[in-house]
Amino acid sequence: MRLGGWFGTENIAGLEGLCAALDAHGLSAIGAPDPLVRGDDSEACAAFGARAVACGIVVGEAGMWENLMTSDAALRARRISLVRHMLRQADVMGCRCVVSLAGSRHPSDHPLAHHAANWTEDFRRGFREVVLRILDGLELKRTRFVIEPWCNTFFYQPADIRAFLDSVDHPAVGLHLDQMNLVTQQMLFRTTELIHQTFDLLADRVVAVHLKDIRHDNTHMFLKLDEVVIGEGEMDYHTYLRRLAALPADTPCFCEHFSREEDYLVSFARLHELARGAGVRFLPRTPPDGFLRSCG
Repeated sequence: MRLGGWFGTENIAGLEGLCAALDAHGLSAIGAPDPLVRGDDSEACAAFGARAVACGIVVGEAGMWENLMTSDAALRARRISLVRHMLRQADVMGCRCVVSLAGSRHPSDHPLAHHAANWTEDFRRGFREVVLRILDGLELKRTRFVIEPWCNTFFYQPADIRAFLDSVDHPAVGLHLDQMNLVTQQMLFRTTELIHQTFDLLADRVVAVHLKDIRHDNTHMFLKLDEVVIGEGEMDYHTYLRRLAALPADTPCFCEHFSREEDYLVSFARLHELARGAGVRFLPRTPPDGFLRSCG
Protein backbone atom coordinates (compact mmCIF):
# COMPACT_ATOMS: atom_id res chain seq x y z
CA MET A 1 0.00 0.00 0.00
CA ARG A 2 1.20 3.48 -0.88
CA LEU A 3 -0.40 6.37 0.96
CA GLY A 4 -1.08 9.78 -0.55
CA GLY A 5 -3.22 12.90 -0.36
CA TRP A 6 -2.89 16.70 -0.18
CA PHE A 7 0.74 16.77 -1.36
CA GLY A 8 1.33 16.94 -5.10
CA THR A 9 2.69 19.08 -7.90
CA GLU A 10 1.51 20.33 -11.28
CA ASN A 11 4.85 19.91 -13.04
CA ILE A 12 8.16 18.09 -12.95
CA ALA A 13 9.95 20.98 -11.29
CA GLY A 14 7.71 20.57 -8.25
CA LEU A 15 8.95 17.05 -7.63
CA GLU A 16 12.25 18.47 -6.40
CA GLY A 17 10.74 19.83 -3.20
CA LEU A 18 8.06 17.22 -2.69
CA CYS A 19 10.03 14.27 -1.35
CA ALA A 20 10.80 15.70 2.08
CA ALA A 21 7.13 16.42 2.73
CA LEU A 22 6.13 12.92 1.60
CA ASP A 23 8.78 11.33 3.81
CA ALA A 24 7.71 13.39 6.82
CA HIS A 25 4.28 11.76 6.72
CA GLY A 26 5.10 8.31 5.37
CA LEU A 27 3.65 8.99 1.92
CA SER A 28 4.75 7.67 -1.45
CA ALA A 29 1.81 8.28 -3.84
CA ILE A 30 0.63 11.44 -5.58
CA GLY A 31 -2.04 12.32 -8.10
CA ALA A 32 -1.15 13.00 -11.71
CA PRO A 33 -0.77 16.69 -12.59
CA ASP A 34 -4.04 17.68 -14.23
CA PRO A 35 -2.45 20.12 -16.72
CA LEU A 36 -0.20 17.36 -18.03
CA VAL A 37 -2.77 14.58 -18.46
CA ARG A 38 -5.25 16.99 -20.06
CA GLY A 39 -2.61 18.68 -22.18
CA ASP A 40 -0.94 17.61 -25.41
CA ASP A 41 2.71 17.35 -24.35
CA SER A 42 3.39 13.62 -24.21
CA GLU A 43 7.11 14.19 -23.73
CA ALA A 44 6.40 16.20 -20.57
CA CYS A 45 4.18 13.38 -19.31
CA ALA A 46 6.92 10.83 -19.94
CA ALA A 47 9.53 13.01 -18.22
CA PHE A 48 7.31 13.54 -15.19
CA GLY A 49 6.64 9.81 -14.88
CA ALA A 50 10.31 8.92 -15.21
CA ARG A 51 11.31 11.44 -12.58
CA ALA A 52 8.61 10.19 -10.21
CA VAL A 53 9.94 6.65 -10.59
CA ALA A 54 13.46 7.90 -9.87
CA CYS A 55 12.14 9.50 -6.70
CA GLY A 56 10.32 6.33 -5.62
CA ILE A 57 6.91 7.96 -6.01
CA VAL A 58 3.86 6.21 -7.47
CA VAL A 59 1.65 8.41 -9.66
CA GLY A 60 -1.62 6.89 -8.62
CA GLU A 61 -4.58 8.52 -10.31
CA ALA A 62 -5.97 11.21 -12.55
CA GLY A 63 -9.58 12.30 -12.14
CA MET A 64 -12.17 13.10 -14.82
CA TRP A 65 -15.22 14.22 -12.85
CA GLU A 66 -17.48 15.53 -15.61
CA ASN A 67 -20.79 13.75 -16.15
CA LEU A 68 -20.32 10.88 -18.62
CA MET A 69 -24.05 10.14 -18.75
CA THR A 70 -25.28 13.55 -19.81
CA SER A 71 -28.34 13.44 -22.07
CA ASP A 72 -26.57 15.80 -24.48
CA ALA A 73 -25.09 13.38 -27.03
CA ALA A 74 -22.56 15.86 -28.42
CA LEU A 75 -21.34 16.80 -24.95
CA ARG A 76 -21.12 13.14 -23.98
CA ALA A 77 -19.00 12.45 -27.06
CA ARG A 78 -16.61 15.29 -26.14
CA ARG A 79 -16.25 13.94 -22.63
CA ILE A 80 -15.58 10.44 -23.91
CA SER A 81 -12.86 11.90 -26.14
CA LEU A 82 -11.38 13.70 -23.13
CA VAL A 83 -11.19 10.48 -21.10
CA ARG A 84 -9.52 8.70 -24.01
CA HIS A 85 -6.98 11.51 -24.27
CA MET A 86 -6.31 11.45 -20.53
CA LEU A 87 -5.83 7.68 -20.62
CA ARG A 88 -3.22 8.00 -23.37
CA GLN A 89 -1.35 10.72 -21.53
CA ALA A 90 -1.60 8.90 -18.19
CA ASP A 91 -0.25 5.73 -19.81
CA VAL A 92 2.78 7.63 -21.11
CA MET A 93 3.29 9.02 -17.60
CA GLY A 94 2.90 5.64 -15.94
CA CYS A 95 -0.07 6.80 -13.89
CA ARG A 96 -2.02 3.82 -12.56
CA CYS A 97 -5.50 4.95 -13.55
CA VAL A 98 -7.94 7.56 -14.76
CA VAL A 99 -10.97 7.56 -12.48
CA SER A 100 -14.51 8.67 -13.14
CA LEU A 101 -18.03 8.16 -11.83
CA ALA A 102 -20.97 6.54 -13.56
CA GLY A 103 -22.62 9.98 -13.69
CA SER A 104 -26.27 10.94 -13.79
CA ARG A 105 -29.26 11.62 -16.04
CA HIS A 106 -30.31 14.57 -13.86
CA PRO A 107 -31.10 17.71 -15.92
CA SER A 108 -28.51 19.67 -13.91
CA ASP A 109 -25.76 17.57 -15.54
CA HIS A 110 -24.14 17.19 -12.11
CA PRO A 111 -22.43 13.76 -11.93
CA LEU A 112 -23.45 13.25 -8.27
CA ALA A 113 -27.09 14.20 -8.70
CA HIS A 114 -29.71 11.63 -7.78
CA HIS A 115 -32.24 10.72 -10.45
CA ALA A 116 -34.64 7.81 -10.87
CA ALA A 117 -33.17 6.94 -14.27
CA ASN A 118 -29.75 6.25 -12.72
CA TRP A 119 -31.03 2.96 -11.31
CA THR A 120 -32.59 1.60 -14.50
CA GLU A 121 -31.39 -1.13 -16.80
CA ASP A 122 -31.36 1.41 -19.62
CA PHE A 123 -28.87 3.55 -17.68
CA ARG A 124 -26.69 0.53 -16.96
CA ARG A 125 -26.62 -0.44 -20.63
CA GLY A 126 -25.91 3.14 -21.61
CA PHE A 127 -23.00 3.44 -19.23
CA ARG A 128 -21.59 0.12 -20.46
CA GLU A 129 -21.65 1.56 -23.98
CA VAL A 130 -19.84 4.70 -22.75
CA VAL A 131 -17.12 2.62 -21.08
CA LEU A 132 -16.60 0.52 -24.20
CA ARG A 133 -16.46 3.65 -26.37
CA ILE A 134 -13.83 5.10 -24.06
CA LEU A 135 -11.62 2.03 -24.44
CA ASP A 136 -12.28 1.20 -28.08
CA GLY A 137 -8.96 0.72 -29.86
CA LEU A 138 -6.79 2.09 -27.05
CA GLU A 139 -3.55 0.20 -26.44
CA LEU A 140 -2.80 0.90 -22.80
CA LYS A 141 0.28 -0.62 -21.23
CA ARG A 142 0.15 0.67 -17.65
CA THR A 143 -3.03 2.65 -17.10
CA ARG A 144 -6.60 1.50 -16.54
CA PHE A 145 -9.93 3.26 -16.68
CA VAL A 146 -11.53 2.84 -13.27
CA ILE A 147 -14.96 3.65 -11.93
CA GLU A 148 -15.64 4.89 -8.42
CA PRO A 149 -18.87 3.79 -6.68
CA TRP A 150 -21.34 6.44 -5.61
CA CYS A 151 -24.74 6.28 -3.96
CA ASN A 152 -26.62 7.97 -6.81
CA THR A 153 -26.47 5.08 -9.33
CA PHE A 154 -26.62 1.31 -9.68
CA PHE A 155 -22.79 1.27 -9.42
CA TYR A 156 -22.98 1.27 -5.63
CA GLN A 157 -23.04 -2.16 -3.97
CA PRO A 158 -20.51 -4.99 -4.38
CA ALA A 159 -22.67 -7.49 -6.26
CA ASP A 160 -23.97 -4.85 -8.69
CA ILE A 161 -20.46 -3.52 -9.27
CA ARG A 162 -19.16 -7.02 -10.00
CA ALA A 163 -22.02 -7.74 -12.38
CA PHE A 164 -21.33 -4.54 -14.32
CA LEU A 165 -17.57 -5.06 -14.57
CA ASP A 166 -18.17 -8.62 -15.75
CA SER A 167 -20.63 -7.36 -18.36
CA VAL A 168 -18.01 -4.93 -19.70
CA ASP A 169 -15.42 -7.73 -19.70
CA HIS A 170 -12.44 -5.57 -20.68
CA PRO A 171 -8.95 -5.92 -19.18
CA ALA A 172 -8.43 -2.13 -19.04
CA VAL A 173 -11.49 -1.53 -16.81
CA GLY A 174 -11.20 -1.65 -13.05
CA LEU A 175 -12.59 -0.40 -9.77
CA HIS A 176 -11.49 2.64 -7.82
CA LEU A 177 -12.46 1.40 -4.37
CA ASP A 178 -13.83 3.94 -1.94
CA GLN A 179 -15.19 1.67 0.76
CA MET A 180 -16.93 4.53 2.54
CA ASN A 181 -18.99 5.24 -0.57
CA LEU A 182 -20.51 1.76 -0.28
CA VAL A 183 -21.79 2.28 3.28
CA THR A 184 -25.58 2.35 3.52
CA GLN A 185 -27.78 3.11 6.50
CA GLN A 186 -28.19 -0.62 7.04
CA MET A 187 -24.43 -1.27 6.95
CA LEU A 188 -23.20 1.72 8.97
CA PHE A 189 -22.53 -0.46 12.01
CA ARG A 190 -21.64 -3.54 9.97
CA THR A 191 -18.65 -2.23 8.05
CA THR A 192 -16.57 -5.33 8.83
CA GLU A 193 -19.11 -7.46 7.01
CA LEU A 194 -19.34 -4.97 4.14
CA ILE A 195 -15.55 -4.83 3.75
CA HIS A 196 -15.32 -8.61 3.50
CA GLN A 197 -18.18 -8.71 0.97
CA THR A 198 -16.45 -6.06 -1.11
CA PHE A 199 -13.03 -7.72 -1.19
CA ASP A 200 -14.39 -11.24 -1.65
CA LEU A 201 -16.21 -10.08 -4.77
CA LEU A 202 -13.96 -7.32 -6.12
CA ALA A 203 -10.37 -7.56 -4.88
CA ASP A 204 -9.12 -8.66 -8.30
CA ARG A 205 -10.55 -5.50 -9.90
CA VAL A 206 -9.23 -2.89 -7.46
CA VAL A 207 -6.64 -0.56 -9.03
CA ALA A 208 -6.61 2.38 -6.58
CA VAL A 209 -8.26 3.28 -3.30
CA HIS A 210 -9.72 6.21 -1.38
CA LEU A 211 -9.51 6.21 2.42
CA LYS A 212 -12.29 7.98 4.31
CA ASP A 213 -14.42 7.50 7.41
CA ILE A 214 -18.14 7.92 8.02
CA ARG A 215 -20.36 8.85 10.94
CA HIS A 216 -24.07 9.47 11.49
CA ASP A 217 -24.98 13.08 12.37
CA ASN A 218 -27.65 12.71 15.04
CA THR A 219 -28.11 16.48 15.32
CA HIS A 220 -29.82 16.44 11.92
CA MET A 221 -33.58 15.76 11.84
CA PHE A 222 -33.41 13.17 9.05
CA LEU A 223 -30.78 10.69 7.89
CA LYS A 224 -27.41 12.38 7.39
CA LEU A 225 -24.12 10.53 7.06
CA ASP A 226 -20.94 12.61 7.13
CA GLU A 227 -17.36 12.12 6.03
CA VAL A 228 -15.10 12.59 9.05
CA VAL A 229 -11.42 12.47 9.88
CA ILE A 230 -10.17 8.90 9.85
CA GLY A 231 -10.59 7.29 13.23
CA GLU A 232 -13.64 9.36 14.17
CA GLY A 233 -16.22 7.28 12.34
CA GLU A 234 -17.55 3.74 12.14
CA MET A 235 -15.23 2.22 9.52
CA ASP A 236 -13.41 -0.91 10.66
CA TYR A 237 -9.98 0.20 9.52
CA HIS A 238 -8.10 -2.79 10.90
CA THR A 239 -10.09 -5.07 8.60
CA TYR A 240 -9.96 -2.59 5.71
CA LEU A 241 -6.18 -2.22 5.90
CA ARG A 242 -5.58 -5.96 6.24
CA ARG A 243 -7.61 -6.62 3.11
CA LEU A 244 -5.89 -3.76 1.27
CA ALA A 245 -2.48 -5.12 2.24
CA ALA A 246 -3.27 -8.31 0.32
CA LEU A 247 -3.57 -6.32 -2.93
CA PRO A 248 -0.50 -5.56 -5.09
CA ALA A 249 2.07 -3.78 -2.92
CA ASP A 250 2.11 -0.56 -4.98
CA THR A 251 -1.66 0.00 -4.81
CA PRO A 252 -2.12 3.77 -4.29
CA CYS A 253 -4.39 4.76 -1.38
CA PHE A 254 -5.47 8.40 -1.13
CA CYS A 255 -7.10 10.48 1.58
CA GLU A 256 -9.37 13.11 0.06
CA HIS A 257 -12.00 15.82 0.47
CA PHE A 258 -10.58 17.64 3.48
CA SER A 259 -10.29 21.39 3.14
CA ARG A 260 -7.55 21.76 5.77
CA GLU A 261 -4.04 20.34 5.68
CA GLU A 262 -4.31 19.60 9.41
CA ASP A 263 -7.09 17.06 8.79
CA TYR A 264 -4.94 15.26 6.25
CA LEU A 265 -2.00 15.13 8.64
CA VAL A 266 -4.16 13.74 11.45
CA SER A 267 -5.58 11.13 9.08
CA PHE A 268 -2.11 10.14 7.83
CA ALA A 269 -0.86 9.68 11.40
CA ARG A 270 -3.89 7.66 12.39
CA LEU A 271 -3.64 5.48 9.31
CA HIS A 272 -0.04 4.58 10.13
CA GLU A 273 -1.08 3.79 13.71
CA LEU A 274 -4.03 1.71 12.53
CA ALA A 275 -1.81 -0.12 10.06
CA ARG A 276 0.65 -1.02 12.80
CA GLY A 277 -2.25 -2.29 14.90
CA ALA A 278 -3.39 -4.42 11.96
CA GLY A 279 0.11 -5.82 11.41
CA VAL A 280 0.56 -4.15 8.01
CA ARG A 281 2.24 -0.99 6.74
CA PHE A 282 2.27 1.66 4.04
CA LEU A 283 5.38 1.59 1.89
CA PRO A 284 7.75 4.57 1.97
CA ARG A 285 9.31 6.04 -1.12
CA THR A 286 11.46 3.37 -2.74
CA PRO A 287 13.71 4.76 -5.47
CA PRO A 288 15.27 2.16 -7.77
CA ASP A 289 18.73 0.87 -6.95
CA GLY A 290 21.34 3.45 -7.83
CA PHE A 291 19.19 6.45 -6.97
CA LEU A 292 19.46 8.45 -3.79
CA ARG A 293 16.33 8.86 -1.65
CA SER A 294 16.56 12.58 -2.20
CA CYS A 295 14.91 13.99 -5.30
CA GLY A 296 17.59 16.65 -5.61
